[in-house]
Amino acid sequence: MKLRTTILTAIAALLLTSCGGAESSSEAASSAAETAPSLTTVSAAESTAEVPSGYSAPDESQAATSELTGLRDALLEASDLLNGSAVYGEKLFKNNSRKLYNCDESDLTDGMIVYNSGGGRADEVSVIKRTDGSADNALSVLESRKTLRYNDFKGYVPEELPKIEAGRVFQVGDWCVLIISNSADSLEEIIKDKLK
Repeated sequence: MKLRTTILTAIAALLLTSCGGAESSSEAASSAAETAPSLTTVSAAESTAEVPSGYSAPDESQAATSELTGLRDALLEASDLLNGSAVYGEKLFKNNSRKLYNCDESDLTDGMIVYNSGGGRADEVSVIKRTDGSADNALSVLESRKTLRYNDFKGYVPEELPKIEAGRVFQVGDWCVLIISNSADSLEEIIKDKLK
């Protein structure tokens, strides 16, 4: 009996040692979930209604400050993979501007992100307009955002990398836009229609 226990212990140790460099499936899933735009959520006291995960109810005192709520709604309706959002004037957007765009909300005159809140997909649309009016700076911020998404997904969900590489950064009037989606053509059409 003692010999059998020793042999089983040795086999278990060998198996654990040979798998030591690999992530467990639960660790990989957890890491992949972190690749979503992990937005700092607002507290229940700040929220005015029960809302889906990844989305915050607007701060009623600022809800009208964004011109992008109609565009947000159209994008959410157009794509099953886009199911979370944060819009300028909402606490969720304010709390995450630095994380998403390396700037404060006050550096923007308007903006929004619509994204996949599940964590295993890179899909997102970001639209921003900078306070200083510099489209070059805004486009650079969105190119940096695209690079960040690529680096986030590189080790966890590499099948999303071609989608990110094909991501589009462009300008529509004063607005600068990033689209990461396999449906980029139809989303770009909606954006150009709504922002004209």
